[in-house]
Amino acid sequence: MHRLPKHVTLKHLNAFVAVAQESSFTHAAKRLFQTQSSITTLVRQLETALGAALFERTSRRVLLTPLGRDFLPRVLRLLADFDGAIDDAVRYGSLQRGRVGVAAAPSAITELISPAAADYAARYPGIRLYLRDDNSGSIQRLVAAGQVDFGLTSRWADAPGLAFDPLLEDRFGVLYRSDDPQLRAGRDGYLSWRALAGRKLVGVVDETGIMALLRSRADLPIEAAAPFYEASSTTSQAALVQAGLGLALLPALAAHRVMLPGLSYALLARPTVVRTLCIVRERERAPSPAAAALIEAIAAYARQARLPAGCRRCV
Repeated sequence: MHRLPKHVTLKHLNAFVAVAQESSFTHAAKRLFQTQSSITTLVRQLETALGAALFERTSRRVLLTPLGRDFLPRVLRLLADFDGAIDDAVRYGSLQRGRVGVAAAPSAITELISPAAADYAARYPGIRLYLRDDNSGSIQRLVAAGQVDFGLTSRWADAPGLAFDPLLEDRFGVLYRSDDPQLRAGRDGYLSWRALAGRKLVGVVDETGIMALLRSRADLPIEAAAPFYEASSTTSQAALVQAGLGLALLPALAAHRVMLPGLSYALLARPTVVRTLCIVRERERAPSPAAAALIEAIAAYARQARLPAGCRRCV
């Protein structure tokens, strides 16, 4: 495959196209806001580089040679592709086009990302969004593999290649049936850990940040780290609680998302357990302009949103 000589530039190609379309060096020079001599020089340099003439010069007109006629549509396509690439890059940088992929905990999508995305989409209608709800372990792997731009979840495991920027903290409490005769919050509104003694707990799968946090705490009752029942999501967890199978230990934001009729929720007293929801991103790579704008939109929403009791902003 032959390549253009290194000293052939866009200036040479633009000069050639202008002369070909105007059939005049004088008119081409006016079109490009250059002198006629500079256009003549550029065309001669191009012809020298190609080793063949592109124009036949007469006293009245400038005509394309057979090579020039064959060369012109190819140069036009090349210049159109170049202009298109530059235009796409400009649109990308100015948030007129692009795509942002986010993987997040279900509660983060429902309570934070979705409402923030409404304003974001209105401001940047050309940006496409891809949202995926998943557990913390999967979210960290997706971010590390570059399959999404960033995640929003609690830390599942240490990952040197990832940065965790705190966004919001929510305290753990108990999700239970409202008609449960054994559970009553104290005057301060909190439940005691002792109230859970002898009760079956409904947990979630291992790779959630919720279970990682509960299992990291040696000061909690053993049942907290080894629930009797296990569900694949907090939604299923709440359904099992509603059915009367047991109680669930959930952070406040997650409990707010899955609150069903007939359920109640109360924060736990000391020892307190707090989940930190973080923006999870690759440490060595800056987010794209569109991703950075969405992160800021989420943070802005978190700063002014009415959050459930037990939640505290970190931004």
